[in-house]
Amino acid sequence: MKKSKNALVILAGGQGKRFNNKLPKQFNEINGENLIDFFLNRIDTNIFDIILIVTKKSLQKHTKHLKGKNPLLKFMFAKAGKNRQLSSLNALRKLNKYKPDNVLIHDAARPF
Repeated sequence: MKKSKNALVILAGGQGKRFNNKLPKQFNEINGENLIDFFLNRIDTNIFDIILIVTKKSLQKHTKHLKGKNPLLKFMFAKAGKNRQLSSLNALRKLNKYKPDNVLIHDAARPF
């Protein structure tokens, strides 16, 4: 396994109950991009070896297009937990075999 230096974890497992929409807020599009797109389009993704999105399996389809944007990046998914802490733990467990030196954890629903 290639050792990765930097990994980005995007926590996107929230249900958005207060948002009161079919999709959680992180997957709703505004001007053609959802909040995950918004965030990734405004940071330098070249500093990451892996981008791991933590979400429910049924919502992964809303981020599949990201794989084609930068084919050099390894996009992965981890299962969302019952809360933010468990989702973070699931992400770190998934990343463990890649042994990243640095892990940045970002909450998808808070891009600003």
